[in-house]
Amino acid sequence: MTRQRDLHDLKQITRAHYDQHQQRFSKIVAQENALRGELARLDEMNRNTQPPEPAVTEMRAIGADVIWQGWLGRAKTSLNLQLARVLAVKERHLIEVRRAFGKVLVVEDLSKQFRAENRKLLGEKVLSDAITQAVQNGS
Repeated sequence: MTRQRDLHDLKQITRAHYDQHQQRFSKIVAQENALRGELARLDEMNRNTQPPEPAVTEMRAIGADVIWQGWLGRAKTSLNLQLARVLAVKERHLIEVRRAFGKVLVVEDLSKQFRAENRKLLGEKVLSDAITQAVQNGS
């Protein structure tokens, strides 16, 4: 039965490893979503701060629109760079999560094969014992 115990232990280890990768991946996805949300918020702010036409000329006269657009551009550039880094990390973690999940599937398959082998061997033993019993009783 040590093989069965070993498979059980391996199954627990691979599942824990997969869960660990899944948690890390979830954190990366949360970072991505936060950055995308911040970019959307900046876009919304830009749309909402578009002044009516007479105010545009006043803002241009004092240079406020140039300052605003400059800040907005720098902020979006910074967020897009952070998002690019997060997406690169996400891709690497996605590969790791898929690999860990593949290992979980393999161990589960091995466990199923082992149980099927044991059922077959047990059935053969019961049949052999029944034949032996029948021969002994028939003599």
